[in-house]
Amino acid sequence: MKQHLYTVNTATIAALYTIITAAIVTGVLGVALIIALPSEQPLTQVLSLNASLVSFFIGVGLYAAIRGHHFLRAGMGGLIFLAAAYSVFTSTGLLSDIYSVGALTLKASLYWPLTLIVLVFGLCLMLGMSVGKRRLLWRFGGYVAVIFGLFYLVLTWYNGAYNWLGPHPMVVSISVLLLTMSGIALLLGSYHGAGVESLPRPASFAVMVVSVSIVCAMWFALASSEVRRIESQVIGAMHEAVQKREAVSLENINLIQRLATRWQYVPEEQRIEFSKLDVQHYQRDLPQLLSILVTDTEHELVFEDYKATATSYYWMLGTPDVLAAFKDAQTLPVVLVPHESIRAAEQTVILVRLPLFARDERSANDFQTGLEDQHYGYVVAIFDFASFVNPIMSMNEKLLHTYASLSGNYMLRSDGEGTEVEKVFMRPPASLYHYSIPMQIPYVEGAELHGFHVGKVELRKAANLYVVVITGGLLLCAFLVISIERGQILRTQRRQLQLQATHDSLTGLVNRVVIEERLQQFCEQCICNKNEIAVLFIDLDGFKPVNDSLGLQVGDKLLRETALRLQRCMRNNTLVGRFGGDEFIVLIPDIDKKQPLTDLVNEILLAIAQPYHIEQYRLYLTASIGITTTSQSPIDAKQLIQHADMAMYQAKRQGRNHYQFYTAEISERFHSSVTLRNELQHVLEQGALKLFYQPLVRCGDRKIVGVEALLRWQREDGSYVSPAEFIPLAEDTGQIIPISAWVVQQACEDGIRLQEYGDLSVAVNLSAVQFNRANFVESLTHTLNLTGFSAQKLHLELTESVLMEDSTRAIRLLESLHKKNFHISIDDFGTGFSSLSYLKRMPVNILKIDRAFITDVTTDIHDAAIAKSIIQMATQLSIEVTAEGVETAEQVKFVEESGCHYMQGFYFAKPMPLAELMALLNERDSF
Repeated sequence: MKQHLYTVNTATIAALYTIITAAIVTGVLGVALIIALPSEQPLTQVLSLNASLVSFFIGVGLYAAIRGHHFLRAGMGGLIFLAAAYSVFTSTGLLSDIYSVGALTLKASLYWPLTLIVLVFGLCLMLGMSVGKRRLLWRFGGYVAVIFGLFYLVLTWYNGAYNWLGPHPMVVSISVLLLTMSGIALLLGSYHGAGVESLPRPASFAVMVVSVSIVCAMWFALASSEVRRIESQVIGAMHEAVQKREAVSLENINLIQRLATRWQYVPEEQRIEFSKLDVQHYQRDLPQLLSILVTDTEHELVFEDYKATATSYYWMLGTPDVLAAFKDAQTLPVVLVPHESIRAAEQTVILVRLPLFARDERSANDFQTGLEDQHYGYVVAIFDFASFVNPIMSMNEKLLHTYASLSGNYMLRSDGEGTEVEKVFMRPPASLYHYSIPMQIPYVEGAELHGFHVGKVELRKAANLYVVVITGGLLLCAFLVISIERGQILRTQRRQLQLQATHDSLTGLVNRVVIEERLQQFCEQCICNKNEIAVLFIDLDGFKPVNDSLGLQVGDKLLRETALRLQRCMRNNTLVGRFGGDEFIVLIPDIDKKQPLTDLVNEILLAIAQPYHIEQYRLYLTASIGITTTSQSPIDAKQLIQHADMAMYQAKRQGRNHYQFYTAEISERFHSSVTLRNELQHVLEQGALKLFYQPLVRCGDRKIVGVEALLRWQREDGSYVSPAEFIPLAEDTGQIIPISAWVVQQACEDGIRLQEYGDLSVAVNLSAVQFNRANFVESLTHTLNLTGFSAQKLHLELTESVLMEDSTRAIRLLESLHKKNFHISIDDFGTGFSSLSYLKRMPVNILKIDRAFITDVTTDIHDAAIAKSIIQMATQLSIEVTAEGVETAEQVKFVEESGCHYMQGFYFAKPMPLAELMALLNERDSF
């Protein structure tokens, strides 16, 4: 994770992914609970299937949006939009409330004020547009979701207010919370952008998933427990209500039954008066009794007694359903609710009809066996339904509403004063829970009591309490993740600091500090164990040009690949590290006598020499390796590394792609080199370098036409240091630049003085370092302007190797010099590459044949043939030729007879100081 995530983005990522995980887990648990415990009762579905799926879609959609999975984000946004649109349409009545999908039922569990905001949220995820516009849309959607979510959360704390959002307090409260959190997630994603794309670390992510799952599962457990408690309470109340209604119904029917039984033994002449007297007592003592009718066997009215507040109910006996019931029952008892009493605006009644029999004293008491006796009519009792079924107010009236179904078409509910009627084939009363129990009412088949839960106050309070619990739990989850994440970041940073202190950040190898510490430990062990240590100092050949030309990125990849190859070459007891730049060190704490050290060295050289495939380039490198052991060097870490480094430089001098063991001679040579360098610097500061001049003689008339300036270094004791020793050293150290500038300037100044003795040219040797400097031509021009020496008389001598390093650039520089009238000479021709194709392209004035071909030209036919060939070739190319190292008369004769143009050597004069040269020129101008 990036460093900046430790501050703002750590908390942002924790909050964001906690919300995403909560939404996904809530959706998964909701669907799983519905599948595992299917129920048609909305009360027991603490999160409906539709809300569960939307929660899952929101979590996945947010994850896809943050992680940049655009197709998944758009797909989830579309599903959220469709689900929300479905709920909006169904809750507003534009669609039917129920769509069946297999064995599951999708219901509109949330109403349009809430689902409309969810629809906007889905639209924000679904639309694909530019990053800037999408962030603006997310901010709009996020603010809308958060503002309305907080407003709806407040509404859920007020009685009845949540009914605007949905019928189930549990579903409404958790849905509003998820909507608010989703809006917060949109805002976080829109403001922090790419900063929150990183997932939490695996440990933090695992803790977050587990803790969020526990919190969400706890909410489901609490909510399910609460609804199960309410369900149990409803069922218990229903059983209590059925028992009361059955007892009251039986009591009322038994009252009428006692009348019928009482009248059986009354003589016929006293029967009517006796019956009227009993009926009057019943009307006075039974408030639920509205009317009692006595009819004959054809249901013709004998007499009727009804309360003063009521009217005659005889007409009801002629209604179709009553006639049909009487016909089917014949002389059997009948209990029913006449349809006309339900349809009429008057109160609903229950009709109880019992047959009347005349019996003598010998008849059995059971009226059913009295069918043998005389049937003379019926007693019909009309009861107020509310009083007949529920004469007293139930204590559970605030918990549920009960409806009695005594006929197949209607459900009747008594509220103690009146009767509420619901048709069975119409929509049942709106309720979260419906429970039905058969009732045992005499003479009524299929009687049921239907209970509909209406007491949502406790459910709402519990829902709000559980929302507070889950909110606190999710906040704790986020804080826990933040704590773990920051702890892991601190541990990672601590490990990184430790790693940076001991390892190279680019290659991952141990660094110089560790190498020196481990080597010192190996040296201490070597003293005790008498084993032998080896140190390999590896330097890459040609790495700098690759790094400079192709860039640091390619160079870094090249170093990393080299480190991997070195690690693959290492054995069990070896240690490889990066010393710095393109230098590596291999430590072998105990040399295996059975396996030569050169095997490992050759393996390393072969591995590095293999082609490197870096990006679109195919690159080749080699290595120079210096080796030392404790048998060759002192048992000291610093000296071992130093000696291996010296040996490596010796390997480079031997042609690179090679290894060199350390020897004492290498130290001596390095010591001499350092001493020589210090002396050279001192000489430069003191201005003690001198220029000697050797005459250049024209063939034929042997006239002196010019001189060559040669650098000399004379020590205080009078001895001379060979240019072959200090010139290469000066080139390595960079001291050649001030030396070359001084040589050119001094030669030009001396050339001005030599013009007194004739039209003499002055030749100076240029080093490769001087020639390859960017301002070389400008520097030469400046020197000429400063001294006043003519460019035509200044001959610039370069070796073939200098010109071949970068032929294109060399040719361009030579052409520039040629345009400025400088004379160009190729020095020591024949000893370098001698590329004739380049010679043809280069603007060269003079070729100088190396003395190696002139020395034996009179005794060696091969040297003679080479010299003549060079002279003839140059003549054909209109290039003049100078023979160097002419020391005998025979050589002079050969050179002149071969057609050479100029010559110089000890035969004519040795290099001499300017004063001696001027003295010579005073004496003669030719030889």
